[in-house]
Amino acid sequence: MQIFLISAGLFFLLVNLLAWKQSGGMVKISYSGKRTSRPENLSKFQKILVLLKGVNLPCRPNEFNPSTHQLEYENCSFHGSQNLVACWYIPCANSTNVVILFHGYIRNKATLLNEASLLYSLGNSVLMIDFPGSGDSYGNHTTLGYYESLDVKNAIDFMKTKCPDKKRILYGFSMGAAAILRAVKLYPLDVDKIIMESPFTTLLETVGARFKAMGIPPYPLAHLLVFWGSIRLGYNGFTFNPIKYAKDITVPVLQLHGEDDRRVPLVRARALYENIRTEKTFVLFEGAGHESLATKDSKKWLDAISLFLGQQEEAKRPRNAA
Repeated sequence: MQIFLISAGLFFLLVNLLAWKQSGGMVKISYSGKRTSRPENLSKFQKILVLLKGVNLPCRPNEFNPSTHQLEYENCSFHGSQNLVACWYIPCANSTNVVILFHGYIRNKATLLNEASLLYSLGNSVLMIDFPGSGDSYGNHTTLGYYESLDVKNAIDFMKTKCPDKKRILYGFSMGAAAILRAVKLYPLDVDKIIMESPFTTLLETVGARFKAMGIPPYPLAHLLVFWGSIRLGYNGFTFNPIKYAKDITVPVLQLHGEDDRRVPLVRARALYENIRTEKTFVLFEGAGHESLATKDSKKWLDAISLFLGQQEEAKRPRNAA
């Protein structure tokens, strides 16, 4: 019996140690080392190594900028949840809207350049930001959208000062959408419409989906990872539930989702959609996963956005900045 208790205690200690290491790798921003591949791309042996050693997710620099898409832009910044938040502002002549783009987990603003270019083609000005620890923004950790909600609010306030006469539209991909939803819960946001692409429903579910992608049962490791991640970040991750925050939206919403999304199953995406109590539209992308839907099917994406914003696609030649 004593040997059993000692073995159980050691096993418990080992599992918690692994969860502690995993939580650190998922929320700390490193600036060196090789980036851990997506779980779906790892071999069984590599998955075991990642489970034992933890993940390494170094800050991803912006490899491209709007000029890659023949777009004129300006660098700007505002104070955010950790430090200065780096931005690209792409002005569009005679535009009445500015769309503020928020990227996904361990990504950067450059990963949304295709979306920015398409939005610009519709006649919108665009603001693209790097969340703390991503791209050009300083930061040593990510909170997966929890404290990034303040960056959402501050981005809106920044554009209210910079372009007070333009309508403000929010667009968020995955974690970016979750940050928008938490901001909706916390702050009176002065925006006109919201576009959400592949939003996750709860932090616990999205962590569990990562373990499923590695072929590992999510219970109890997902719960332990959220617990230790909460200790590291200073908030209760079990209460981070964007699906509940959706009830507080008061402006029209467009929700886009991939049919084969393994990070956020379609049934959960629809559950979040059902919680939205205002004017809303859901557009399903057949055969798409947790990926850029604008890249997967640019025509369908553009059609959905233009209909939602009441705009028609214009010539894709660069406009004169204004």
